[in-house]
Amino acid sequence: MCELVILSLGPGNFDDGFSAVTARLGTPGNLSMQFTGSLPPAPEIPQLYRNWQLLYQALCQSNRGSRSIEIVEGGVTNVSEGVFQDVCQSLEYSINSWLGSVEFRNIELQLRTQLEISQSVQVVIESDDEYIWRLPWQLWNFFQDYPHAEVSLSTPEYPSPPPLLPRTAQAEVRILAILGSSEGINLQEDKDLLRQLPGVEVTFLVEPKRQELNDKLWEQGWDFLFFAGHGCSENNATTGRLFINQNPHHNSLTIEELREALSRAIDQGLQLAIFNSCDGLGLARQLAAVGIPMPTMIVMREPVVDQVAQKFLNYFLRAFAFREPFHLAVRQAREQLRGIEDQYPGASWLPVICQHPAVMPPTLLYHPTPVLTKPVLKKQKWLVLTAIFLVGCISGYLFAGPQIAVFFNRLGNKNHSEGQLLLAQQYYHLATLANWKYAQPHYNFGWLCDESFDDQVCAIEAYQRAALRGISDAWAELARLHIENKNFEAALKAIKECLERTEYDAVKAACLKNRGWIRWEQKRYDEAEEDLQNAIALEHNSPHSHCLLAQVLEATGRQQEAVVAWKETIQYSEYQVPEQDACTAIAKQRLQGEAD
Repeated sequence: MCELVILSLGPGNFDDGFSAVTARLGTPGNLSMQFTGSLPPAPEIPQLYRNWQLLYQALCQSNRGSRSIEIVEGGVTNVSEGVFQDVCQSLEYSINSWLGSVEFRNIELQLRTQLEISQSVQVVIESDDEYIWRLPWQLWNFFQDYPHAEVSLSTPEYPSPPPLLPRTAQAEVRILAILGSSEGINLQEDKDLLRQLPGVEVTFLVEPKRQELNDKLWEQGWDFLFFAGHGCSENNATTGRLFINQNPHHNSLTIEELREALSRAIDQGLQLAIFNSCDGLGLARQLAAVGIPMPTMIVMREPVVDQVAQKFLNYFLRAFAFREPFHLAVRQAREQLRGIEDQYPGASWLPVICQHPAVMPPTLLYHPTPVLTKPVLKKQKWLVLTAIFLVGCISGYLFAGPQIAVFFNRLGNKNHSEGQLLLAQQYYHLATLANWKYAQPHYNFGWLCDESFDDQVCAIEAYQRAALRGISDAWAELARLHIENKNFEAALKAIKECLERTEYDAVKAACLKNRGWIRWEQKRYDEAEEDLQNAIALEHNSPHSHCLLAQVLEATGRQQEAVVAWKETIQYSEYQVPEQDACTAIAKQRLQGEAD
């Protein structure tokens, strides 16, 4: 089962920031976790994108056969690819700096904690902001670290999707392929690629009139809709227009003009629309604006050269036809476009998925019929069946095991939060048996032993297993437990591993706080203060860091500075956490003494 992450940016823009960002995590139809954060203002990002857009369009104009009916004139000429690449790198750096901000850190840390790198993940970005839609989100470091994740876009408001109609595995997939205005471009290759698909029935409409297209959409049972030809977005990418023929008049359509026909096609089972034409973001946004439950769509975010459109279609159909999951087929095809970027700079930034967050991803549902060549002897049949059984068992473990492990870990989380601790313990154990490499249940079990069972030996062993499987937070927890047991040597080893392995400021802060704790216990006050100040710089709202710093400052005779640290200890404390509750008690005592 593919994991689903819906990242809702809420109201806001790049000038003012996005103050209420929410990430929901789970599987389609069962989003069981939610995390919150925000994103700061970043007015430089839209400007960088506009710079990239102008340079890209200038380069695009130098290549013949663009599928855009018109490219915006930006007054940019003689663009070097070196300048273009510099702007690409600046935009990538700015996007990652923005998404690496302190305000967003909780969401990213939770996603990386809950999701395995080997998992298949769909990330849906919900927003109404034009530049959120235009950004190449695949540049986010998260997608570089999660090779089976892909991003898609959605508006924040959408109607309920129609019920998925049942269909048999033997039924052919029906594709309505519209080959629109082909002035100056070659659509024959698109046609040939669709014809080569196994197990599908393709109906072609070549430069149709509006009524002909409308009538075909009303026919029953289209699975996929395909459009190739000229197109464009208008009104800040909120409206899309398709040029369906080369007539002098009535040669184009908007989504609004196809509203009833498209609604009918979606109600009757349309799963996927591919618009292999220029600048299709407006099509997806207009579809949502007119209240049609958007099927999954693939569009191009900017003008696309004919050869790039054909290459993408070829790569995508080849991956999808051989049963690659839909979103991974798109990612694979997009990444393969990098191989032609010496001729067509920026090609891999163009394809983007737009989807209804509650819609299951489409499948081609092609099942080739096996061909028997030679009769098999009875004894050989038993050997073959035995081999198939063994291979099935091993394959089942290898392929189903990770998904089963995730399921058991979720059940463990659920029972843990509901106070069913023994059940939670059993589910965590089952998760580790289903996938021995899966780190999360080991970490969760360590937390259970530590916080609920008060069994430090059990907690240390579980955190050790989680740390060795890649969860850097576990090193910080190990260090804390070793410090509580006065085993400073083991704690320092865990802290060293933590600082070397983690990329996250919150985890680094916890490890630096732990090292400052050790130095305070050892009365090495200068080193303790340095570590604690560095920890606070990374995570200002850590009450334990302020508590330890206050004690270091008192020990070195700096009473007024200590009072400030004690006040911040109280400000950030959560009373249900034992070590924080203890710090709060000390802080109140000290501040009361100052008042007296």
